[in-house]
Amino acid sequence: MIVEDKYYVSSYEERMNLFSLSPSSKFILYILKQKGPLNQKAILKKTLLPKRTIAYSLKKLQLNNFVKKWKDNKDKRISLFDVLI
Repeated sequence: MIVEDKYYVSSYEERMNLFSLSPSSKFILYILKQKGPLNQKAILKKTLLPKRTIAYSLKKLQLNNFVKKWKDNKDKRISLFDVLI
């Protein structure tokens, strides 16, 4: 199972939050884990998911502390996302 092999979750509650994510959120988490920090446009190109789905999934992943968000140093308009687990 991907969750047990690829991600480190410290508590049972985090594990249940990870299992309860939508398939698109899990897919975005997997892409971020494999490809490193990406912006929303790069995630869109790699996953071929709708922009709204990506935005919602990234928001859910941030609320559960699975993904962190920060501004690009070169262009402050661009937000980058990376995996915390």
